[in-house]
Amino acid sequence: MKNNITLISTALCLALLSSHALAGAMDPVSEDEVSRAKTMAMSGLSAATARRRTTAALAARTETTASATPTVEFLRVQPHRFSKSAITENKRWVDSTAYDYTTNELITTVVDLDTNQVLSTKRTRNMQPPMAQNEIERAIEIVFQDDEERSILNIEFTRITGGNLTSIDQLQYKAFTFFADSMPTVVNNASTDCGAQRCAQLMLYTHDNIVFEVSPIVNLSAGLVTQRMGY
Repeated sequence: MKNNITLISTALCLALLSSHALAGAMDPVSEDEVSRAKTMAMSGLSAATARRRTTAALAARTETTASATPTVEFLRVQPHRFSKSAITENKRWVDSTAYDYTTNELITTVVDLDTNQVLSTKRTRNMQPPMAQNEIERAIEIVFQDDEERSILNIEFTRITGGNLTSIDQLQYKAFTFFADSMPTVVNNASTDCGAQRCAQLMLYTHDNIVFEVSPIVNLSAGLVTQRMGY
């Protein structure tokens, strides 16, 4: 009986250790890990990209609008997707993603957080992940700086609330990655590059959660509104 209890206890311990290894590899990324991975990934970009970033920074000194397109936009850090054979090794790897607006490429950098090393960097075209918060904020700023779009928003806001729209702070908004081929029959010529370039579709609503009947399409790579969808 004692031997059976010992065997059962050993099996339980092994199972717990195995599940702990799995959780360690796929645990959500902490704020500290995001900061470390971001620093390593962004500083580890190629020399050519670094030069483009420097050029953009110099140009931005004369840019007066808050919606100036960055050269490279950091997106997010997520746990690395291991193969089934490697996931139990409990390696703490993460994927740091960024978008290069000068080449319209998604940059994926694999970082080993155990050794603080960049393992690989890959550039991919026609890959458009969900929007980062900085991109969402830049999209609404681009809409507000477009005279025609701002006029439409003013009319919508007054129609819904009876008041005047004077600030972005009066609105709630979300943005989704927009692909031209998702609506091939309704996109105009200006929006056909969406997918190859980075585009956002904005959904606007009041603080009372009343949705606007217009939904602007913003090409973040070009820094302009390309189309206005209606509901």
